[in-house]
Amino acid sequence: MVSVTAKIYLIALHASLAGMLWGLDTGSIGPITQMEQFSSSIGHLSSGVLGIYVACILLSASLSSLCSGYISDLLSRKYGILTGGIVVLLGTIISASAKSFPILVGARLITGIGQGQSISVVTIYLCEISPQEIRGTVATMLQLLITIGIALGYFVAYASSRIRGELAWRIPFILEASMAAILVSGMAFMPYSPRWLVQRGRIDEARAVLQKLCASSKFVEDELSLIKGSLEEQSREDGSYREIFQKRYIRRSVLSVFMMSFQMLSGIDAVLYYAPILFTQAGFTTNRAAFLASGVSGIINVICTIPAQLWVDRWGRRSPMIGGGISIATCFMAIGTLYAIYGGKIDGQVYLSGKGPQWAVIILIYMFVASFSWSWAVVIKIYACEIIPTRLRAKACAVQQLSNWLVNFTVALTAPLFLRVSPSGPYFFFGSATLFTTAVCHFLMPETKGKSLEEIEDLFEMTPRATQ
Repeated sequence: MVSVTAKIYLIALHASLAGMLWGLDTGSIGPITQMEQFSSSIGHLSSGVLGIYVACILLSASLSSLCSGYISDLLSRKYGILTGGIVVLLGTIISASAKSFPILVGARLITGIGQGQSISVVTIYLCEISPQEIRGTVATMLQLLITIGIALGYFVAYASSRIRGELAWRIPFILEASMAAILVSGMAFMPYSPRWLVQRGRIDEARAVLQKLCASSKFVEDELSLIKGSLEEQSREDGSYREIFQKRYIRRSVLSVFMMSFQMLSGIDAVLYYAPILFTQAGFTTNRAAFLASGVSGIINVICTIPAQLWVDRWGRRSPMIGGGISIATCFMAIGTLYAIYGGKIDGQVYLSGKGPQWAVIILIYMFVASFSWSWAVVIKIYACEIIPTRLRAKACAVQQLSNWLVNFTVALTAPLFLRVSPSGPYFFFGSATLFTTAVCHFLMPETKGKSLEEIEDLFEMTPRATQ
């Protein structure tokens, strides 16, 4: 007999395959574009064109995420994830079979539409199906599978780079299509979010779902009453995008959008997308060596996400956010300093002189990935989702994800040029942005550890809701 907690984790694991899809693309797209087999069949990509190709998925994902709030409110959270998975499946099949660069760009845009839909809804779904005692751990399942996908993407690309011919760069896309098919086939059997069911007036169905997800029948009725009370206070009408930024909700809305936007200004995706370029600049002389070094960063990413997965509900949200921010900024400021002292450019290529500085930069990149993985990668998504009321959560999370991917699009688009134009500039920029974010969170971010989604609302209200 599977325990209730194990059942919740299994549901979260399957829904979080959407995150693994995102990670597979993030980990493999940089190595794919650096493969000689890719260049010989598609053509060599300049820094500007490379940035456009890598970043275009973020543009379509950001636009799709804005619509995800309507879709997940209308169709349900689980079908919001499922429909996104279908679109990802279509996009990755086209990518795996593409014969020209324009088709690859179009396929990547299609994949982004599906990714924007599914990723935006998964965090909501995980927060809404899990009890407060394990909500942080369950919600971090998405980030854990993203990191596993990133590491897997690096090593699949490293292994397939040894294959001669076009199949070398098509294999990662084939793997993504297979994973999308698994996600789609399983989501139809997942339960609805009980909070979405209550919001739709389907009380008996919500009770039935809670009975499967809760350990005792008494807790079922208590949780159902709490959800109903919260929604009745907020009214049964669906929230609008305008309401998210009205006076009552503007503090939490602005804070969550700020955190999701500035998460990307930490520079994490510049590292993950363009790891082969970073390691080549730091001294690795062959593509395969740079791919392997990138794979090591993927492993570190996974390993350092696991402690956060296990202990986020003990650590709380503030401590990892502030402590992690200081550690992230320190790593990038140190790398920027090393490039400012020992770096330079020859024939338009960035170099770093001396084995000592080269190894120091490589170690600091790994330390940066580790610091981000146990802190910001996990905490920001959970916090931004849980501080929003149930009635507004889908649309607010859509706005959060839109801001996240628009900033990410800008970073991914400009990073190849930035990395080649200025040896130290990118690191000082990202380090400074991280320090600013850390300072804002220190002064404006209340702790939410151990509180139910309904209790968290009281943290941002002038008058706490009366106990029913």
